[in-house]
Amino acid sequence: MSKTTTRKSFIIHKDSLDILEKLSNEEAGILFKAICAYQQGSATQLNYPLDLVFLPFQKQFDRDNEKYLNTCKQRAEAGSKGGKQKVANASKSKQKVANVADSKSKSKSKSKSKSKSDSDSDKAFNEFYENYPKKTERKKTMSAFNKLSKDKQKLATEDSKTRYIEKIKEDGTNQFVPAPLVYINGERWEDERAVQQSTQRKVLSR
Repeated sequence: MSKTTTRKSFIIHKDSLDILEKLSNEEAGILFKAICAYQQGSATQLNYPLDLVFLPFQKQFDRDNEKYLNTCKQRAEAGSKGGKQKVANASKSKQKVANVADSKSKSKSKSKSKSKSDSDSDKAFNEFYENYPKKTERKKTMSAFNKLSKDKQKLATEDSKTRYIEKIKEDGTNQFVPAPLVYINGERWEDERAVQQSTQRKVLSR
C-alpha cells in the first residue's frame, strides 16, 4: 500500500509503459485501476500475471514517495533555520544600530565637552594675549599657556595687564618687554614675588 502523502499527483515513467503492449485492453484497464487505488491508499488483489506487472510500478511509486517526503523534510528544516537566522540577523542589526547610535551619542558628547573645554582655554588665552604688550609666536605661546594650571593662567593674565606699563612709559617702546612665550615659560609673573622675598631676606639678615 502506498504511503499517505499530501501529493496531488504522481509520476508514471515512460519506460514502464512498454509492458502495456503485452496486455489486453481489459488487463491494461485493471492495471490502471490498481495503480489508482494504490495512490489513494488502498490495495487491489491482482491475479497472475498482473500482480507481476504491477510490482515494478509499485516499487517506483514507493521510491518517488520516499523522495518526496525527504524533500519536504529538508525544505521544512531549511525554512526553520532560515527563520531563526532572520531573527538572529534582525537582532544583530538592531544591536549594531544601537551600538552606532550609542557611539555617535558618546562621540557627540565628547565632542561637545572637548569643544567647551577648548572654548574656555581659548578664551583664557585670548584675554592674556590681548593684554600682553608684545605680540609674537601666538601658536607656541598658546600651547605653553594651555599647559599651565588654571591658577597660573589667572596669575599670568592679571600680571600681564600691569607689569610692563611703567617700563614702556619710561623707554617709550616695548623692546625691553620679553616675548610672551618667554614670559610664560619663565613664569615671569613670579618675578615681583621673588624680588620681595629676596628683599625680606636681606632685611632679616641685617
